[in-house]
Amino acid sequence: FHEKTKDDDTNCYIDVDASRFPLRGKNYLSDRKKFPSEEAAFKLVCSKCFRTDYKLPNAVDSIDSLQKFLDDNSDKEYFIQTWLVPGHFTVVSLYERTLERGKDAVFDRLYDKFRYGDPIFQKERFKFIPEIIDAPWAIKKTVQILSGSIRPVLLSKRLKTSFHNGKNYFEVSVDTGSSYAVGMAASTMVKSFAKIVANLSFLVEGRDEQELPERVIAAHSFSKVDVKSVGIRLLKISSSTSCSSTET
Repeated sequence: FHEKTKDDDTNCYIDVDASRFPLRGKNYLSDRKKFPSEEAAFKLVCSKCFRTDYKLPNAVDSIDSLQKFLDDNSDKEYFIQTWLVPGHFTVVSLYERTLERGKDAVFDRLYDKFRYGDPIFQKERFKFIPEIIDAPWAIKKTVQILSGSIRPVLLSKRLKTSFHNGKNYFEVSVDTGSSYAVGMAASTMVKSFAKIVANLSFLVEGRDEQELPERVIAAHSFSKVDVKSVGIRLLKISSSTSCSSTET
């Protein structure tokens, strides 16, 4: 599971231009118009797939190499998106903040409110936007089960979602097996992941003038990942699971 280096690369991930995703504009409450997002606030550092005999409660408390990476880079801010997938697979994506604080006051206020807010606010506002680029027809239909359609979805309304705030990170962990229907769909996708190219983006939903326009927190693409072959058996700390920091 590595960063994409060529067009036909597989088992890889890559950054995605956040402008692909239309989000609520400044005057959305009156004109209902959406516009391409500005550059994502966080840039992808790396993504890893782990396999265990048990369900991980969250990535940071369970993966020693990730804890060490965060400690070694305590002067930087990170966003972590974790997917718990049936079969005891855990996909962890680590992003580093590249948007300088103060350059987008609207985003700063809303993201901090999300990060430090209560669980009710967090669950009501966390939004996910999937975009299937290439996949068999049956998989595209499966994505509609996962997200309701290929459009923004508030994940916590469908799946158990937990939030973990640390000194220099904020982790969102989504359990795709917490819903029977979604769990079945996720299991189907795991079996066919090697045939899928998909873009994923995450944001906080803006609902009043002080919270608009919206901006993507983080986004990236998965390209034809065979999770069973790339899954790292999580038994003990291994240098193979470590991430290297991005340049900012």
